[in-house]
Amino acid sequence: MAEETRKVRLLDIANQAGVSRAAVGHILNNSGADCVRVSEATREKVLKIAAELDYRPNRAAQRLRGMPTQIIGVILDTVNMAVFSARLAAIEEESRKRGYRLMVGQVHHDPTEIKTYLDDFTDHGMDAILCMFDVMHDIRPKLKKVFRGRENIILHSSPILKTQPCVRVETSSAIEQLVDHLVERGRKRIAIQLWSPSDHLMSIRCNAWQENVKRNKLPSTNSLVWTNPEATQKPSREAIDDCIQKLVIKNKADAIIASNDEWAVRIMQGLHRHGYSVPEDLAVTGYDNLDIADVIEPGLTTIDQCHADYAKEALNLVEESLAGTLTASQRLRVIRPKLIVREST
Repeated sequence: MAEETRKVRLLDIANQAGVSRAAVGHILNNSGADCVRVSEATREKVLKIAAELDYRPNRAAQRLRGMPTQIIGVILDTVNMAVFSARLAAIEEESRKRGYRLMVGQVHHDPTEIKTYLDDFTDHGMDAILCMFDVMHDIRPKLKKVFRGRENIILHSSPILKTQPCVRVETSSAIEQLVDHLVERGRKRIAIQLWSPSDHLMSIRCNAWQENVKRNKLPSTNSLVWTNPEATQKPSREAIDDCIQKLVIKNKADAIIASNDEWAVRIMQGLHRHGYSVPEDLAVTGYDNLDIADVIEPGLTTIDQCHADYAKEALNLVEESLAGTLTASQRLRVIRPKLIVREST
């Protein structure tokens, strides 16, 4: 049997670099930060030798010694995966810049699975855990028990417990920007399409739509709100036809704010089937600024959720939480989304 390759130790690097083990530990593992000082030349030398020897930190040993592992756990839900995948990519990029690695788990709108991942990540010594999923009303009561007593957890959109740090994109601002843009383009009957009656963010969008069309002295009747009876994010042909029948043919909408880019694209295709032109007859807006928004003809006016800004604030919350410097007034970080104007309006 071949002899197992021995792992490179801090001592091996120290001997080759001609410095102390403590100095190497400080450079590679950020240990002894208050009592170890090294020059930039020494740092570069140690990093070069570590790379040549293919040194890898022993995360298990670090965890046992109570040291940071520089690993962040991320829990994603399967709802709206296109958006959360793009957001995850931004978080990974920002984490890499700050010296963190990610471990990712995917759940399925299930509090039991969320608890299992929280337990697993805690047992593996994650420095912090990012919960990157929308919390629906139906599971919030169950999640209160799941999250109670846990530290260094950052939530998306809204906290479950009052003390939890949270980062979110300002949904109401996005709808305000869309309504004002459509008003500037001369639209008089602005409708909104929602994918679910129970989704918290859909409720926020509907309220923001109503407030802003009223502010612009435009109709805000329920007949200009269409909610998918199938309650799914994926639009079926039947749902699209029903949406067009009720909002456009029956209630004469001249603009539709869709719940996401996929719905917007399907609505534009449906309008074409029904003999309408975009934007000549109707303006259509999306939400999320996915790649398809810039590929479809006409190009889709939409909302960019600014994932890079989101990632920076999420990592700021992680580091401030770990350092114990996060105050009650700083627990919520709000990202202002950006209106992207294209030809569909």
